[in-house]
Amino acid sequence: MKPEYEKISDPLERSFTVKTVIRENRPLLSQAWHYHPEVEICFTEKSFGKRFVGNQISDYLEGDLVMFGSNLPHGFTTDLHCQQVVIQMTPDFLGKVFMQKPELRDIKSLFEFAKRGLVFGKSTRLEAQVQIELLKNSKGFQQMIHLFSLLDLFSRAADVRAICTKEYSLSLNATQLNRVKVVYDYILLHFKEEIKVKTVADLLNLTEVAFFKFIKKHTKKTFTEILNEFRISHATKLLISSDSSIAQICFECGYNNVSYFNRKFKAIMQQTPQEFRNHYLRKKA
Repeated sequence: MKPEYEKISDPLERSFTVKTVIRENRPLLSQAWHYHPEVEICFTEKSFGKRFVGNQISDYLEGDLVMFGSNLPHGFTTDLHCQQVVIQMTPDFLGKVFMQKPELRDIKSLFEFAKRGLVFGKSTRLEAQVQIELLKNSKGFQQMIHLFSLLDLFSRAADVRAICTKEYSLSLNATQLNRVKVVYDYILLHFKEEIKVKTVADLLNLTEVAFFKFIKKHTKKTFTEILNEFRISHATKLLISSDSSIAQICFECGYNNVSYFNRKFKAIMQQTPQEFRNHYLRKKA
């Protein structure tokens, strides 16, 4: 299955769309990963799971607020009921000439920055939530005013960071994107087990050497780095949601050596598993 190309709006009807998307669950990336020329803002009202954006995989929680640039592959997976507000518009949704106006310079820069995917921090999320509610409940010109207020807020945000690295390329074609998706889906289903590279390479009809080159070229990461990110992400959830020992969590996440698990956890999280758990418990107290 190829990443789904999604047609968003009829330009004769409206210049942008605002909708609430509700799903009972969507556990696999093959059900979620898509791209479109429209810029997208997505606010998660309910649910949590994994967020896939370009070559990055991370956890998302209720209140997650992100922005995706034109044609940036993205998707959310979850086993839970999910409710998200989705706002979509083309980069020149008010016309190419209008978008060249000097007053819109910051919003144009925002759209360019969003090609790497953007995630916003708590301060911006709290302000944005007000504008998103107004967007949902207004029509016509008033709705457009609220959209510009939201974009202006984003363009001035100090607590925004890019999701994808500068090195990430958007030059993948649909076939290449689909092959990366196959790898992600396999890891999603099997990261708790021992994964043999040959098994994954066979899914793409590649030799192991060709597979390693393909993954590195199109994700700017090694297969081992991607697998470790999945496993450490799962470990962080277990550390804050269970009383399991570090060793138990190590094995639950697909590792068979506690020392190696500790090294990989610190390399990714900048803390040891125990330090991560202690920090969470202190914040919670």
